[in-house]
Amino acid sequence: MNILPEIKKIKELNLPFVAFRKPNEKQLTLIRQNTSDLFVFDDFSAKGYVFAPFDSSKEAYILQADAVYSEHIDFGDFDDNNLEVVSNKDDERLHVKKVTKAIATIQQTEMSKIVISRKEKVESSKLDVFLVFKKLLNKYSNAYTYMWFHPKVGMWIGATPETLLNVKGANFTTMSLAGTQYFKGNLNPCWGTKEIQEQQMVSDYIREFLQNNVSKLMFSDVETVKAGNLLHLKTTITGVLKSTNDMQRLVEYLHPTPAVCGLPKEKAKNYILKNEGYDRSFYTGYLGTLNLFDTTDLYVNIRCFSITNKEVYLYVGGGITEFSSPDKEWLETVVKSETIKSVF
Repeated sequence: MNILPEIKKIKELNLPFVAFRKPNEKQLTLIRQNTSDLFVFDDFSAKGYVFAPFDSSKEAYILQADAVYSEHIDFGDFDDNNLEVVSNKDDERLHVKKVTKAIATIQQTEMSKIVISRKEKVESSKLDVFLVFKKLLNKYSNAYTYMWFHPKVGMWIGATPETLLNVKGANFTTMSLAGTQYFKGNLNPCWGTKEIQEQQMVSDYIREFLQNNVSKLMFSDVETVKAGNLLHLKTTITGVLKSTNDMQRLVEYLHPTPAVCGLPKEKAKNYILKNEGYDRSFYTGYLGTLNLFDTTDLYVNIRCFSITNKEVYLYVGGGITEFSSPDKEWLETVVKSETIKSVF
């Protein structure tokens, strides 16, 4: 089966579906739900495809896997190293103001990191979402690339480099991913104090919980990884769950990760909900298969955009610490924004 034309057919029928490809794999999978029912996700023993928001007090959803298709694809990775970085002065002033306030808050409180994000409206009159999805598959071969649709929610498309949790049997894998810089042809760049500290905060947070709750815990060395035109610092973390209930506890502990929220988590999350100025919705939530294909594969929903009522928004952000520069933080969001928009 050729999945891309099948996706169009299902969309024309206005039925829920998700199409996705895992990082560094060649298999494109399509899951279709046969009714337009909207199922709330509240049971980790269920089977299906989960789509959860940033704010866990709001409803998460699960698609039923009524039909599953897969095919081998062979898209390559390519770069857009000459992006035209366009800056909107009104957006810049507002974002710099929010970052400056976050830095001051970090200096005056026990919070050590706050992630500040923004959403940006994209010209959509000529947008072909299926072509965009194909370009994402081609551009981000090492990311989790997806297209998710439900007629009662809307459409989300993205290519995220961040794993929340992979579980197969009792074995699990997660990651500490943070720090960002633009790829300039060198996979071994110099990293600043701010980025190194930011990534270490995430690793320390994960270690604090896992070291007393799982067995055979291992942290890899920190490495530089490439996602499109951006570089990040990553530590791969593996271990063994002690019981079947530990998966839910681990997801609830990890989400939202310090990489997309901050530290301490609850204080940073409350600050974001009060001060960020918009509803993140499913941006920085998580998505993926739950108890399907003998595994659970969940990813953090970043590098994404939403399409609702023909309005397209993309979402970008960055981790703020005491070492942050408001102007540099703004530029980081612009580079991330242009990287995503390059597929338009």
